[in-house]
Amino acid sequence: MARITQTIDTGKSIVEMRTFIDTKALGRPELALLLDTHRWEGNILYASGKLGHGTLTLEDKRVIVDIELTLFGSAAKGRIEKELQKLLGQ
Repeated sequence: MARITQTIDTGKSIVEMRTFIDTKALGRPELALLLDTHRWEGNILYASGKLGHGTLTLEDKRVIVDIELTLFGSAAKGRIEKELQKLLGQ
């Protein structure tokens, strides 16, 4: 199995990024298989889905991604990384 570990610069505060994730990212169909089930604990979003499970940790002006991919998710690792970078790095 593969793992995604990325630090994505966002230019946004923790509050701005959490609001963005809650209102725009979690409902996106291209991330539904990764963020199907999720919960916040402080500034950490715990998520799981058919493609994998892991965390998005919010820090000031960046998001730290740590996701363990399933076998199915491993096949799409590059695409998932690009989508996360594109979406969260706005």
